[in-house]
Amino acid sequence: MEAPLSGAVADSAPDFLQGYLSEDEYARQRGVSLRTCQRDRALRQSPPYVIIGRQVYYRLEAVREWLIKHERVEERQSQSFARRVTR
Repeated sequence: MEAPLSGAVADSAPDFLQGYLSEDEYARQRGVSLRTCQRDRALRQSPPYVIIGRQVYYRLEAVREWLIKHERVEERQSQSFARRVTR
C-alpha cells in the first residue's frame, strides 16, 4: 500500500520545489501538529530537511527512505518474560 505522502508543495510553488513537502503539509499528512515536527527536528528525530529562507521543506523521497529506515517489526515476548508480567 502506498504511503499517503504523495502530495508535494502547492502548485503555486516554484518549479525547483517539485518533489518537496512544506513543513505544514508534512505535519498534516503525518497527522501531528507543526510543533511536533519542530520538536522532532530539534531532537534530530526527523527525516532530512532543507531550509529556504524561513521555510522548512522535506524531500518526498527522503521522507520515504527515512520511514523505511525507521520501520519497526513487532518482537514477540519470550515465554519467561510473559509469565513474569502476568503474575
